[in-house]
Amino acid sequence: MRLPVIRTLVALLPAVAAVAAQDASSTASASAVNPMKEKPPAAVPSATGAPSAVIPSGPLPPSQELCTSPIYCPGPLLQAVQLAGIFEDSKTFVDKATSRPESEVLDNFNKLGGGNVSNITYEEIVQFVDDNFVAEGVELVPADLGSEFVQDPEFLQGVEDEVVRDWLKQVHSYWELLARTTNSSSPSGVQCDGCVSSFIPFNESRVFVVPGGRFRELYYWDTYFVIEGLITSQLQSVVKAILENFGDLIDRLGFIPNGNRVYYQNRSQPPFFTLMIDKYIEAYNDTSVLQRFLPLLERETSFWKNNRTIEFTSPFTNKTHNITHYDVNTSAPRPESYREDYETVEEASQSGLELNETFKAQLYSDLASGAESGSDYSAARWSKRATMNLTDMIPAQRFLNTDAQLPVDLNAILFACEQKLSAFYRINGNGTQADATRANYWAQQAQARKEAVLDVFWDPSKKFFYDFNTTLGDRAPFFTPSGYFPLWAQILPQEFVNESISIDQRRQNMQGVFSGLRYLIDRFNGTIPASLVTTGQQWDFANAWPPHTYIALEALRTLPNMFAAGPQLPAENGTFVLIPMVNGTNQLGQSLDSLPIQPLENEPGSMINETLAGATDPNNPSVELEPAINVGNDTSGESWRDELVRQLANRYVASALCSWRATGGKLNTTDPNFQPVPDSVLSANGLNASTSIGNMFEKFNASDTNAAGGGGEYAVQIGFGWTNGVAIWLGGQLGANLTRPECPPVVVQEKTMAEE
Repeated sequence: MRLPVIRTLVALLPAVAAVAAQDASSTASASAVNPMKEKPPAAVPSATGAPSAVIPSGPLPPSQELCTSPIYCPGPLLQAVQLAGIFEDSKTFVDKATSRPESEVLDNFNKLGGGNVSNITYEEIVQFVDDNFVAEGVELVPADLGSEFVQDPEFLQGVEDEVVRDWLKQVHSYWELLARTTNSSSPSGVQCDGCVSSFIPFNESRVFVVPGGRFRELYYWDTYFVIEGLITSQLQSVVKAILENFGDLIDRLGFIPNGNRVYYQNRSQPPFFTLMIDKYIEAYNDTSVLQRFLPLLERETSFWKNNRTIEFTSPFTNKTHNITHYDVNTSAPRPESYREDYETVEEASQSGLELNETFKAQLYSDLASGAESGSDYSAARWSKRATMNLTDMIPAQRFLNTDAQLPVDLNAILFACEQKLSAFYRINGNGTQADATRANYWAQQAQARKEAVLDVFWDPSKKFFYDFNTTLGDRAPFFTPSGYFPLWAQILPQEFVNESISIDQRRQNMQGVFSGLRYLIDRFNGTIPASLVTTGQQWDFANAWPPHTYIALEALRTLPNMFAAGPQLPAENGTFVLIPMVNGTNQLGQSLDSLPIQPLENEPGSMINETLAGATDPNNPSVELEPAINVGNDTSGESWRDELVRQLANRYVASALCSWRATGGKLNTTDPNFQPVPDSVLSANGLNASTSIGNMFEKFNASDTNAAGGGGEYAVQIGFGWTNGVAIWLGGQLGANLTRPECPPVVVQEKTMAEE
């Protein structure tokens, strides 16, 4: 059986990818960028075969314990609709509420194909969806932020550069476009008595922020970075409402799912809720929220302990630790990516794969576990064959090995949560023995977690943290930004707390930890890439994600000052040689000649209009070039830490602002370098010149600051919650250090033969 072609975006050319992604997602994402807040039209199902042709069919997966809806969870109806491929994006269908009672919808489905699912035609399935379902996302309406929303929040006063300030003011205004609340007349999104929706309602209608585009609901880990921006934008009541909404989900489910949809009930996402509460208390000094949230935080932490934690014996010390990993209980396709998962698993035919039912069930679990990680997908992190350089994501995903990986970032997050829980009980305790006992318990849990992180994930030779691959029986070989999470959580290895080592040596060692980051700023024009392996997966090169920049920045900013002082180490022979190396393997996990190359403006055949990246030649680290671009203005006496913070923060601004401008963003400035992109260029690049007002993308391209990221299962999304949140947070924290970037010229991109 062959399924309809899955239409995915592969970033063959980063700038072209940005244009193609905008075009592909324009309908689904219109509300995220339309200043009139017009609701996008419903996606219209269309046959991908002849009307009378029979839709694809195949074996049904087993019933799922944690996803039981006969419409929105794996079963005959969902499989028939999704394998027919009548929507560009598989998520579209499962976000549609029924227009008739559930029982009637099921009866109507059972009549298709003469009562035989194997005989259903494209014409029948299209008509069935038209007749029985309404537009996706009807359960939500735009939220009015009221008088709390101000056009000129205080943080803008600290942003000295007028171009950056004007841009951030516009980004701040996007909260009004992304704010949602449930429809008070129908909070579950249902249209009639007996009608059903995949939306999980909250206890009452409250405001929250959606990421944008296809992501129409409240998402878990996205929201931590959104909240950082909301706090900076002085939107306290919105932050409080979001926390209450998450509390409702824990009340109902015992944990926070990936998003508030029934098809997400078998998985979560990186558990930031405790840290969201901490951010709220820190910003507003309101500890009264602990009365409701402390018991809920206990429940959520218990979910991770009881369902995702294993005993693991370290091969380095022979000590046994409790380590948490991603491991979703499912043996079926993800409903929102059903067609993609089904093709990945059921059509697996490559060598090296055991094509039996056990393999299929495990691969479905690994696909869902990858989604639970929030980094779906990264061959560098989750694959058995991470060295594959592929542009076709389907074969790469057949080698997923997610639950066999012990993720360093997840365990660092849980350490931070356990520390905060202990602190919350001390705040809340009023001297009671019960609260003191819980405070001590969580302090002990945090200490045990810290010991595990240092034992299992820290490589003292390479001076970096890595995931642990239980299949290999060793730490993962590749650099990813997940290695910054322990430092963000303020977990310091022994090399930095051992007072017998001189302060100067410890400072030098700490520069070694961040030497890879220093070199990547020199090598590439954008912010931190998700990995240095090119695989076609969206959490690998050349994509760069806002959470990674945030975590790396906070890892630097929270370093003890004793380690952060002093100038950067000299690099007469280029910054690559500063990267720690042992037995021929360096911190990045790759030799210089195997690293991806920054395309250059004058390079033969280059389609990217970029200038040289930085201080060392990307192809020869011994050759000094001009200073790195878009790294802000250095100041006298700046420490090595502050220099890296300034450089990385400005790289984020360059990636976000330049790609925003390249898609029609307009600034109130006389600077000739920031005049609007001509309508003719926007139109030639596939954008609607009359409505394109600048896109804030969910991910960037590390080597092309004008472009969005690409790859993965769906077109790059715009809006975008965490991108905006991190940008605004940067404005509040580092506004005086942010400078207008040098954006490459926006040119008309040539089309490849495949695009014509």
